[in-house]
Amino acid sequence: MLLPKPSNPSHSPQPRGLHVRLTATPRQRFCAALLGIAALGVQADPAWRTEVDAAIAAACAVRGLAAHEPLNVRPMADFQGGYTAGVGNVEWEDDHAEQWRSGWCALGVYCAKKRPAGNAASKNPMQGPAGLFDVEQNVLYVRGVASPDALDTVAHETTHALQFQNFPQLRSAHLWYNRDLAAAANAAIEGDAHIVGWFFNQAERLYTCSMAPGHGTSNRVRRRGWRPHSLWAHEGFPHVFGPELALERWLAGGTRIDDWLREPPLATLGVLRPERIPEVDFIRLADDLLAAKLTDGDCAAGLANTAGALGIWGLLAQHGNADAEQSPSFIEHWRGDRFRHIACAGKADDELAWVSRWRSAEAAHEFATRYRAIAASVLAHGAVLSAAPTPFVYDTTVVVATPGLHEAAPRLAAAPVRTFSRFGDWVAGGCFPQVECHAGNAVKPAATSEHLCAPAAEHPARSATRPARFHEWLARVRNARTTAAVPPAELDAALAAAGQLAKFCAVNRADNADWAQACRATYYGIDYMAQLLNDVNWQRLPYCTTETGMRNWYRETYYADAERPFSDGELFRNVFGPALAGRALAERGVLALSALAAKPPLSTLAILKPGRAAVDFMRLPRAELAAHGCEIASSSVRGVLSAWQQFVDDGALAEKRSPPPFLFDWRGDRQAYLRCAEHEGWLWASRWASEESAHAFAALAARPPALAEVVPAADVHTVWIAAPELAAAKAVLQAGLEVRTYSTLAAWRADGCFPQAACN
Repeated sequence: MLLPKPSNPSHSPQPRGLHVRLTATPRQRFCAALLGIAALGVQADPAWRTEVDAAIAAACAVRGLAAHEPLNVRPMADFQGGYTAGVGNVEWEDDHAEQWRSGWCALGVYCAKKRPAGNAASKNPMQGPAGLFDVEQNVLYVRGVASPDALDTVAHETTHALQFQNFPQLRSAHLWYNRDLAAAANAAIEGDAHIVGWFFNQAERLYTCSMAPGHGTSNRVRRRGWRPHSLWAHEGFPHVFGPELALERWLAGGTRIDDWLREPPLATLGVLRPERIPEVDFIRLADDLLAAKLTDGDCAAGLANTAGALGIWGLLAQHGNADAEQSPSFIEHWRGDRFRHIACAGKADDELAWVSRWRSAEAAHEFATRYRAIAASVLAHGAVLSAAPTPFVYDTTVVVATPGLHEAAPRLAAAPVRTFSRFGDWVAGGCFPQVECHAGNAVKPAATSEHLCAPAAEHPARSATRPARFHEWLARVRNARTTAAVPPAELDAALAAAGQLAKFCAVNRADNADWAQACRATYYGIDYMAQLLNDVNWQRLPYCTTETGMRNWYRETYYADAERPFSDGELFRNVFGPALAGRALAERGVLALSALAAKPPLSTLAILKPGRAAVDFMRLPRAELAAHGCEIASSSVRGVLSAWQQFVDDGALAEKRSPPPFLFDWRGDRQAYLRCAEHEGWLWASRWASEESAHAFAALAARPPALAEVVPAADVHTVWIAAPELAAAKAVLQAGLEVRTYSTLAAWRADGCFPQAACN
């Protein structure tokens, strides 16, 4: 038995993101088409445009924010921006991209190869996004626009549009100036958009609900393959850590998520350890501090940026001086940092100055000690620096400098610093040390917002109810997170009860294939639930969805072949069994698992259609048949699952995901193979709650239909199917058939497991 697979590609969300143009003057070009469907080109078939309208309207309703400008939706093929490794989709001006690559390489975090511009797909999961929002053009780009799977991406990117239209100060979080602040602010931006977008995706709804609140136990971090020392540390950080914190704010209700967007974190440490970072030091490394090298005609100022607690952790982990799973404790004492790369004309002659500030002298010394141990590795990593950098400690400040800047170290330690504790204060203060602060315009009045966020066509079922369903989902998540841990003794009791049921089923399944299928599904489901409850990554899953949703979850998790019918016996056991146990657990807690083992369904119909408990068990008159020269060679109950599977295999039914409605009127059946003096063959008797269902079954089960005889009675109709040569035997069976009805296992056992002589 296997637990759900976190790495299952079918459930790995495609990356989505923002596209930022870093130009001196932001361009404000907005399309005039209402809800932005005008530029989709050949892929914009009317049906998909209708779906996009509904998705945009639903996302607007879920977020409760007004759209102040129309949105334009285009296929990803129209996107002409470039991709920069470690950043994402960014259109740089001049040589900024090259400065970015060489600057981070000099720091020793990563050395990225130059990539061509455009949106070509990449093998790396953080490239080739499923969608992105162009802030300046107000355009949503979506990959696979003709696919229904793109609707969660549309909702995600619509959320970005609403964020930047309603909280324009978010434009100040430029990647170019402060990578750490950008990653932190994007944790709020992307976290919010992911929660909204994932609501449109069944698998993601369940993964999100199942996420453990603590980062240390989150299955999403492992599922996304995120590591602090990889190329994608900062780029992947918002997508991995942001959703959990956003979900906490959504669950808290009110406007908590909007408050987070108004005041996003100032540093990645504020995401990793929100309680440990009351304020952040922003440092300016002015060119006059580096004049000795910049006056050299062969050198020029390169990248100036902030590594942050995340970048420092990543640097140490990449070079073997920190655990990749848990950040060093001294990192929690980070206050701020800033580095400057000086690019010189020759090979291996660049210089680096890096100033970091700490909340204690002990933390500063530990960072210096750890950096000193990796300095040679940093030098070899990029092979661009003149020599290994040296750390200099000045109380709570550490200056890391290459030899050409050693003399400047004391001046660097005294570099100008401004301290901020709120994002809004930093923006109001000019975004120090940036040379300009693109705070965006004030929020515009939304005179037409009721139109901009309304669907262009009538979608009452798809859009009007979506906000209510969203909050119902949040309620389910809240319940999953607040449900008390399962006591081990109760879990052991449920497993013991399931084991006893398995034994009872094994010795009493003879002549009743339908009961055997139902019994296997029940004890398998209980055992599966127990495994989930024992796994910290999955113990919330049973509380996160309805029984139908859980069926879809298990099917999609384990069975890549979407055409495989639910009537398949193995699929039925592995999908309907856990769903049955999950429903019991969610409704009544772990004690319900023991109760389910004591009172399991008596038929597959009772699992396919909960509430249909009563089953008619039949005993064939063997003595009377023997008197007429016939014997029963074999006999069994086929049940609804077997009948459904036969109809699918014969091609009589095209629908494979649910039984035809008439099968829900099944009351019981028995099929027997008869050997008589001159003839032998199969005979099948089944009982139905309505005449219509009896005739519908007879039309599909009998080949030809003329072989079926429907015998009406007061409250049940019996269908007899037999070859003409077995007519005499059929008459004997009709006259001597004994029927008893049971609704519970206890009643069936008390009656000797009829038609057995006694229970085994």
